[in-house]
Amino acid sequence: MSTDFKNFANSFQAVARLQLEGITCLMKHLGNPQNQLKFVHVAGTNGKGSVCNFLRSIFTTAGIRTGLYTSPNLISVCERISVDGELIGNDNITRILEKVEGAAEKVKIETGALPTQFEIWTAAAFCYFSEQKCELVVLETGLGGERDATNVILPPLASVITTIDIDHVEYLGSRLEGIAEAKAGIIKKGCPITVSAKQKPEAEAVLQKHCSEKQNRLIVANEAVLKDAQDFCEVFDYTLNNGKHFGDIKCGICGFYQPENAVLAIETANALGIATEHIKNGIAKATHRGRFEIIRQNPAVIYDGAHNPNGMTALAKCLNRYFPKWDGATFIMAFMGDKDIAGELKILKDSGLLKNSKIFAVQVKNNPRAAETDRVCRDARTVGADAFGYAEIKDAYKDALKIGKPVIICGSLYLYKDFDEIRD
Repeated sequence: MSTDFKNFANSFQAVARLQLEGITCLMKHLGNPQNQLKFVHVAGTNGKGSVCNFLRSIFTTAGIRTGLYTSPNLISVCERISVDGELIGNDNITRILEKVEGAAEKVKIETGALPTQFEIWTAAAFCYFSEQKCELVVLETGLGGERDATNVILPPLASVITTIDIDHVEYLGSRLEGIAEAKAGIIKKGCPITVSAKQKPEAEAVLQKHCSEKQNRLIVANEAVLKDAQDFCEVFDYTLNNGKHFGDIKCGICGFYQPENAVLAIETANALGIATEHIKNGIAKATHRGRFEIIRQNPAVIYDGAHNPNGMTALAKCLNRYFPKWDGATFIMAFMGDKDIAGELKILKDSGLLKNSKIFAVQVKNNPRAAETDRVCRDARTVGADAFGYAEIKDAYKDALKIGKPVIICGSLYLYKDFDEIRD
């Protein structure tokens, strides 16, 4: 593999290319390994990664050899591709990328452009899962759905749509109906079921239309009934659309909002014939870094990838639930520059969480989309927050621990790598 191709595959690409021509051509030159695989395809705005990890855990628990493809990675590109929870190794990545490079050069000759990084990694995942003889692959879309590179697959066993919200407006537009149309693009004729979270009426109408046109049975998940919380992990009951009841399900992934994601996995797995015991055990064993992840206690340090209004609202609900005697916290925050930072911070303010709190603003390293620290501070102050800028996250973290209040790190999943390098 050439150094230039390796650097390109691992570099940051700010502009998505939402079309299927490149990935279709790339997969053709690789022999279309994706056509030999079976998929559960997951799209949506929030919760995709958690739903995918719940599903992977369930299928692995049931003895099904399961591939998982998610993005973005937090620390290493190896995180994007795994089989039964085991990440692809660097040796396998190098070997497969060499094969993809040869195909990519043919794509460049035919189309005039190299495949994008996301197309390259998607192709690598399909090649690896085929080599590993995966019986099922849980496949997360990158951006949108209809023109997302993952949508090169044949009709999946099931399509799953998590909560749809306003995000990536520069690519998907600012109208919820338009965003729902993009996400609904993974719904295909020949796929028997689509499982969806409860959506806003305009988004649900779009999904109903697509399912009707493609002869999919639409299953809209019911609400989980919360019973208790054990170490920030929820215990809940759930009654499926068909009336089947699941009691005392424990979420392996922490957070007030995780049962909303878990029930999508439960409905999907049940529709695919997975036994109740495997579903419950799979939900309990699931993990997902960076989503209300408990880093340490005394004081509590929590990393949550909340980076849009829906995610920030969910974080606020978590904090209000798990810290009923709220006396403030120290928020270490970084954002991408295309986000409505003041709007997201207002959600925390309206939830009472900025009272007696401080915001330590930092900038994500080596990311051209990252918002500058000064802007985060400025936007924080417009909502009345007590904000301070830091050049280094290690200094922000050190000072936050000294205060002795809970430390909440949020605003961008891209910040996780910077934090991981200095965490104790």
